[in-house]
Order: sequence, then structure tokens, then C-alpha cells
Amino acid sequence: MPTLPDLRVAPPRSWDEFEDIVCSAAKNRWSNPDFTRHGRQGQRQDGVDIYGSDHEGRFVGIQCKNTWAGITIKMIKDEVDKAENFQPRLACLYVATTAETDKAVQRSVREISTQRKKEGAFEVVILYWNDIWADLTRDESRLFQHYPTLRPRDSSGKRELSHDQKLFQEFQSALSFDPTIRFLRDQDFGQAFFRRSIEPLSEFSYTWDQPEKEFIDPDLQAQLAALKEAAHTLNDHFAEKTVMVGDGRRISVYSDHLRSAGPKPDWVREEGRVLNKEALLFVQIYEEFIRLCKRELEA
Repeated sequence: MPTLPDLRVAPPRSWDEFEDIVCSAAKNRWSNPDFTRHGRQGQRQDGVDIYGSDHEGRFVGIQCKNTWAGITIKMIKDEVDKAENFQPRLACLYVATTAETDKAVQRSVREISTQRKKEGAFEVVILYWNDIWADLTRDESRLFQHYPTLRPRDSSGKRELSHDQKLFQEFQSALSFDPTIRFLRDQDFGQAFFRRSIEPLSEFSYTWDQPEKEFIDPDLQAQLAALKEAAHTLNDHFAEKTVMVGDGRRISVYSDHLRSAGPKPDWVREEGRVLNKEALLFVQIYEEFIRLCKRELEA
């Protein structure tokens, strides 16, 4: 039975999808999750679509050419010339193509790279689709992000869950809508409330700030990062603006001492309004994150 690296899978037709695949493959090749796509469509790229640091810490760039029909030396030289303007200066430019391997082009690229190295310029390497595929299959979780139908099935016939799918399930268990998010949405924080009602928020804020709880999909991870930032802010403000009242099971912006001193001060009312506003903002980001995960992971 062929292994995943041995499969002959056709490259994507979409240039955008191809760049995403190459970015994932680069992360696998150099064991560096920080490889990033450069800019967006319509912006000047200076010959670089993806950049990051290789296993030696050198700054490298990747130019993606979705060229099914093949790639020429002229096309490569044109991209090399553009990349001379990229900052910071590259140590190596990789030209990634969907084309089939061409030994003559490989030889010419090696000659160009050797001469450039003698001149103190960055090196040049060409990566064909089979090279990119081999790199992509080094990490099955990243591979299945792009090719979910390749995911093996379990004994029941269901496909195994990806890293991101498992993490989403863990997230839903850690911070479910009921009762925590519903409470944050509906509670008036100008009034006293049970401290235990916000404990899941505090737990999420302190335990989800670690690499093991990061999504591979960049869009999901960006939304999770925004959610964690909002959670930190809201959690910190609960700690700063509330005190224990009564028997200690409840907390409030309105302390027992102030209650006994007379009418509720305006600044206390304002503290409650601030918490209400921040809680609703957190709920909004939470709901957007849930919807995004469902679209991306449950399709």
C-alpha cells in the first residue's frame, strides 16, 4: 500500500491555494511554524510570496509559480532580479512550482546559484511539485488541512479528527456557551454575582496561553488569539473592579462598605457599565470564533 509521500496528487489550480500549501510545506521542511505569506494580492511582492527562517536561522524567501506547463530559466531569473529588492536581505530564494521535475532546469539553477554564491549574493533553489508534496506530508495534520479526504478512517468508517478538530472540541469543553457565555451575555455587572460564574473564563485565560493549544489553520489561530486577548482583558478587569460581598460567594463592583455609606456613586455605576461592555465584546468575539470553526472544521 503506498504511503502518503508516494501518492501522486495533482497540484491545485488556484494560485492562492498553492501558496497556502507551499507555506505549510515550508513550515514542515524547516520545522518552523513562523513561515508567513508576504502581503496580499495586488501588492508589490519583490519576488517573494512566503518568507521565514530555515533550520540554520538564515532568512529565506519563496516565490510561488503555479505553472503547470513548466517553468523556464528566464522566469526564474526574472524572479531572482525582483528578489534583490526584498528586505531584509535573503540568504536563499526558493522558486516553488507546480511543474513536473525538469533536470535541465535544475542543472541551470544550480549553476546560477553557484555563481551567485561566489559573488556574495543569495543562493537560488528550485522546488518542484514532488518536492513540495514530500515536505507537506511530513506533518499529517497540516497535510489534512489541505487534503481532508486523505485522512484515514477509523474502525467505524469515520475519518480521524485532525489536530484542529480535536482542539476545537477541547475548546468547547473548556468554554462552552452554557452556562459561561450565556451568563456573560445576560448578566448586569452593576449587580452582585456568584464568583464561580466566571471561573471558566479565568481558567481559559490562564491555561490556553501555550503552544499546545494553537490551531494550525492561521485564520483559526488569529481568531483564537483575539479571543484570548479579550479574555485576558475581561478577566483582569473583573479582578480590578470587583470585591467579595456578603458571605464571600458573590462579587460586585459595589462593596458592602459603600452600600452602608449611602447611595451608589456614579463611578461605581460606570464600573458596571465598563464590565458590561467588555463582556459583550468578548461574547461577540467568542461567537465569531465558533462560527468560523464550524465553517472550517465541520464542513
